[in-house]
Amino acid sequence: MAIYSNTLAVIRKYLSSVIGDLIEGTANSGTTTTLVSTLLRQANDYYNHHKYRCYIYDGTNIGVEREVSDWDLGTHTLTFDPAFPSAINNTSKYELHYIFTEEEYRKAINLAIECQANKYFVEIKDETTVLVADTYEYALPTSMLGIIHIITEKTKDGGIFDASDEIDRRSWSIIKSYPPKLKLHEDYYSISAGKDLRIEGCGSQPLVDDDTDVIYLPPDWLIQKAITFLPQSKAQRGSLDETYRRALLISAREPISRADPRTRWVIE
Repeated sequence: MAIYSNTLAVIRKYLSSVIGDLIEGTANSGTTTTLVSTLLRQANDYYNHHKYRCYIYDGTNIGVEREVSDWDLGTHTLTFDPAFPSAINNTSKYELHYIFTEEEYRKAINLAIECQANKYFVEIKDETTVLVADTYEYALPTSMLGIIHIITEKTKDGGIFDASDEIDRRSWSIIKSYPPKLKLHEDYYSISAGKDLRIEGCGSQPLVDDDTDVIYLPPDWLIQKAITFLPQSKAQRGSLDETYRRALLISAREPISRADPRTRWVIE
């Protein structure tokens, strides 16, 4: 099973840093159209002449990106057009990129993730299934590709799942319909209405959208693979041809994380 855990924000910063397209820091202050940062020291107009974009990855205006329209070294002030939704303040953590946009990085990362669907399995624990009286069939989480253990909540609304309360594997099966369902066998299992089930199994890494979304793929491979999906016209303008060729070679060796041999597959 997967042993890595990094957020989208962390992977994006690793990726943009590898190709020399990252400046990051925390704003000292700002407005809806400006960001003041004493960390930045380039000459006047440097950041707007090089077409930098500012992406806020934490704090006020998180998830918003704007193009730099002016830079004043004397006041350490970046100006933006259009304006941010809210005034920048000292909680706003920023990234500056001049080659690729945040959206282009995110799309490249997601394309790399899709390459490993059904090849690199990640652990999934789902506790959203609530037992209903006299009901023995339940829809399975869409992310669940295989099931290993099913545990009944020790007490209703208690949130405790103990290994001693695992349902015997002979007492459940999978109905391989669409969508697939969990079947509890009424001859061997007694429903305790209101208790939750913890379903433990495996699935593929889901695509990511928010900066806090977690990625379980090996970051070294993922970053190199994502490089190969960045817009090639921009890569050439950024003199990244050699970086691209190296990434193709490194990412050709795909990581594999096999499922537990006890896994019962939801879909063959």
